Amino acid sequence: MNSIELIILNLNEVRRRSIKVWRSIPEEKLSWKPDNEAMNCLEMVRHVLESEHYYHLALKNQGSLSVFNSPFENRPFTSVNSELEFAEPYRNQFI
Repeated sequence: MNSIELIILNLNEVRRRSIKVWRSIPEEKLSWKPDNEAMNCLEMVRHVLESEHYYHLALKNQGSLSVFNSPFENRPFTSVNSELEFAEPYRNQFI
């Protein structure tokens, strides 16, 4: 197995475990946050998914981006599954 295959394997394993954790959060707790300045649980899920899209674009552009127009930005927060479904095409492009 070469280094690229190992990186992809790790990315897939981290995502698999993250999904297990995210889907285990009770729906009534998705809006919970540890303090008033923090993101809530669903916002944290989106942050992780959106960050992966950002990293993909940064890799394609060989560095960080001066402007990042996020496709996630104006979407309402509804559920973990809706976040995962929306992020799936971006994930596939990344992988």
